[in-house]
Amino acid sequence: MARAPAPPDNPETPRHTVMVSRGIVLVALGAIWLLAALGFAVLMGLGTMDHTTLGLIAAALFIAATLVSGAMYLATLAADLRRETVHLQHLCDEMQRVISEHKRDTLPLSPVAQSRIDALSSAQEQTDSRLTLFFSHRARDRAATTAAALTADDAQPALALGDTSPSAPDAPTPSDLIRALHFPEDENDTEGFNALRKALNDTRCAALIRCAQDVLTRLAQDGIYMDDLRPDRARPEFWRAFATGARGALIAPLGGIRDRSCLALTSGRMRNDVDFKQAAHLFLREFDKVFAEFEKQADDAQIAAMADTRTARAFMLLGRVSGVFSR
Repeated sequence: MARAPAPPDNPETPRHTVMVSRGIVLVALGAIWLLAALGFAVLMGLGTMDHTTLGLIAAALFIAATLVSGAMYLATLAADLRRETVHLQHLCDEMQRVISEHKRDTLPLSPVAQSRIDALSSAQEQTDSRLTLFFSHRARDRAATTAAALTADDAQPALALGDTSPSAPDAPTPSDLIRALHFPEDENDTEGFNALRKALNDTRCAALIRCAQDVLTRLAQDGIYMDDLRPDRARPEFWRAFATGARGALIAPLGGIRDRSCLALTSGRMRNDVDFKQAAHLFLREFDKVFAEFEKQADDAQIAAMADTRTARAFMLLGRVSGVFSR
């Protein structure tokens, strides 16, 4: 364990100050008793007082000297104790700081947090590999289609048959989009990966999914997991108002995240991490675009199901931190 640095040995240290103050007190006490003795000697030399009066005067002089000496000594002890206390408190604070830094540098993550981060990283790698494979297949299919079309154009004259280009893939159904935005539970979640594959066929949905995956990974690095959040449920009409452009207090029930620690951690990350802040704002914009289209064809039950996905919970958390529901 790291050791706290010893205080420097200079005239400002408490021990040297105590020695100096005690020397001053001893000199002052000597002066007081010397004055008392000189005063008593002067009175004795006058020879005009009887022994009783002279004894009372001597007692008064020496008692006063004793009281003043005691008061000065106690004051000196109190000052010494205060200086020692301040010095010890400084040493304790320095030691606590060193110990805290040592623990922060060497303390590993808890097993639960480490396992969750490992699981999320594994799922992200598997998702990335599947996305890469999926897009590579699409690129090969597109290249083959283009080559076949060029060959056909060279072999025969063009006929006025209208637009023969391959049609764009159908947009995902509301159910598929809901399942995709919740992300697969694990590598065996075939239904989740199928829904994710369908959603990635749509350019706008694919952009939202990648943004959501980015912010969920960053939040997990701070120990914030969407499965642990229990937001207040907002009625579908508030979600529909958001889809039609309402902001601020009109959609305040959407900011139903009440976990103070998650809000504080996310707010601090937004202030201190520029990359995270940019990723969060990009995610909020993409969610706005996709949900505006989703709301047009979804019923109330599907909107409620969408609000319970991991992506929607991330939207509630980041939206509340960013002030979407309060401006």
